Amino acid sequence: MIRATQERRVQPTDEQIGYLLSQSRARPCQATRPFQRPASHGRKARQTQRSLSFGLMTLLSPRNEPKALHEQRSLWVIRVWEEDGLRPQGEEPVEWILLTSVPTSTLQEAWERVSWYAHRWIVEDYHQCLKTGCRIEERQVQSAERLMRLLGLLSPMAVRLLQLRSLSRQEPERPAAQVIEPELLAVVAACAKQDASLMTLSTFWTEVARLGGFLARRSDGSPGWKTLWKGWLHVQTLLEGVHLAFHLRL
Repeated sequence: MIRATQERRVQPTDEQIGYLLSQSRARPCQATRPFQRPASHGRKARQTQRSLSFGLMTLLSPRNEPKALHEQRSLWVIRVWEEDGLRPQGEEPVEWILLTSVPTSTLQEAWERVSWYAHRWIVEDYHQCLKTGCRIEERQVQSAERLMRLLGLLSPMAVRLLQLRSLSRQEPERPAAQVIEPELLAVVAACAKQDASLMTLSTFWTEVARLGGFLARRSDGSPGWKTLWKGWLHVQTLLEGVHLAFHLRL
């Protein structure tokens, strides 16, 4: 599934040749659902409503590509948008025009495809954690086999970091002891000179970032993946030292 951003020649079923974006926007609304738009980039969170339309179209080859004149592909086109009167003045409306090869013939299937695309930001966050946090592009591996082994080590860590960051944002006041392993929580609490039983997820995550160099000033915003990764590695090193000291009975 991809999101369309440019015009392409299309031929809707039993209709004349037109263009993708304009043809999609000409379709009437087939269903609506409430939608909570999250806050981002200085924009406040707000409650709105999404409208949906979908149908099958045939994408035609570009005119300036002679070799592809006879190539065409049938895809389901799903449009989700916010009506003009539902958004505050000055804000851009929500609009997704999605293309999928997965058969989509009912409203339930169309909404399901929309929910698939809505997970795109989680996937991008995961890739950013691997790239910026775990620095996978800087690893000097020379073969696909070694890269797969490296991914086997780093992927679970990236998923865990993403889970903890998401929880700290969704449930910042939740006791950290309900989610974090006792030994890990004890190490972070000791470094922060706090009571582990009183630490929240938000506090735990901030203290991990502090160990990576995050200053946690009011104007600093949320910690980035680099400081979170450094802090997480530091905590893991301390935890390994705790285990070693216990084993040696120091």
